[in-house]
Amino acid sequence: MIYNSNYNTYIIAEIGINHEGSYEKCIEMVYAAKETKVNAIKLQTIDADNNYAKDTESYQLFKKSSLTKKETKSIFELAKSLELDCLTTVGDIETAKWIKKLKPSAWKISSSLFTHLPLIKYLCKENQHIYLSTGLANDNEIKNIISKMKIMKKNDFTIFHCISKYPLRENECSLEKISFLKNEYNVNVGYSDHTTGTYSSCLAVSLGAKVIEKHFTFDKKREGYDHKISLDYTGMRNLVRRIRLTEEMIKLNKSKELTIEKNRKKYLRVIVAKKSIKIGEDFNDKNISIKRVRDNSNGVTPLNYKKILGRSSQKKYNSDDKILNIEINND
Repeated sequence: MIYNSNYNTYIIAEIGINHEGSYEKCIEMVYAAKETKVNAIKLQTIDADNNYAKDTESYQLFKKSSLTKKETKSIFELAKSLELDCLTTVGDIETAKWIKKLKPSAWKISSSLFTHLPLIKYLCKENQHIYLSTGLANDNEIKNIISKMKIMKKNDFTIFHCISKYPLRENECSLEKISFLKNEYNVNVGYSDHTTGTYSSCLAVSLGAKVIEKHFTFDKKREGYDHKISLDYTGMRNLVRRIRLTEEMIKLNKSKELTIEKNRKKYLRVIVAKKSIKIGEDFNDKNISIKRVRDNSNGVTPLNYKKILGRSSQKKYNSDDKILNIEINND
């Protein structure tokens, strides 16, 4: 069996529009994200006029919470200066063109954009990694998009399992889909967590998710936006710690072999003399048994119990003496 010990989960703090359109608040959140030790921050750079009809709730929300091009550029520069990767969700090609100038670390296709094939095709021409969320997609759409990505020779992408419900209850996570996506399509898989806690993200890592995206806020008590499903500074810091602990718990520890070898000598049973055995006396069910001894080194394993029966003892044994391997090593 080949073990995968390369656990280094990539963790994205999804700021989105939780800055509520405040450039100063966004700056504060970037600094806070850095302190939590995530790998990246993500924004949502959505042109409301090009993405939503004016009578929609989304139009009103994004119209009042967008950052200017200058502010967005400054946020990218700040993140990079802090050695944080920076990426954003764009909803149209026109926006992608000016975001491209900021050299994002990756591109994010949100669940609602998963079938936006023209945008996906455009981004596939770029060198950056692409993350695609499947929260609103059915299996046929997932299969179709993955197929098209590979036809376009874009292999540098990750499929995010997620459920587009806000908030998502723990019993609705369907984390088994992570294994399905990995095995069915042989692709990198991540998880976009819409629960209010951290448990599902850790479970996702244990199931093979290589990337975790989690919404981030400066105040979970605020109304609207994504504040209610987000983690604040303390929550995000705990998430990172718990994911790193999860990695340590599931990866193959090289010291395990030394621990096992040490404890084998102490705990594994061996064949012992049930009573005194003379030289030349045959081993049988009445004069041998199986016990734990103080040190089982060079003792006959119970796996060879049948093998030793009927053999003549080469040395004298007292009660509870371990039967030595010399008794079966003459084959």
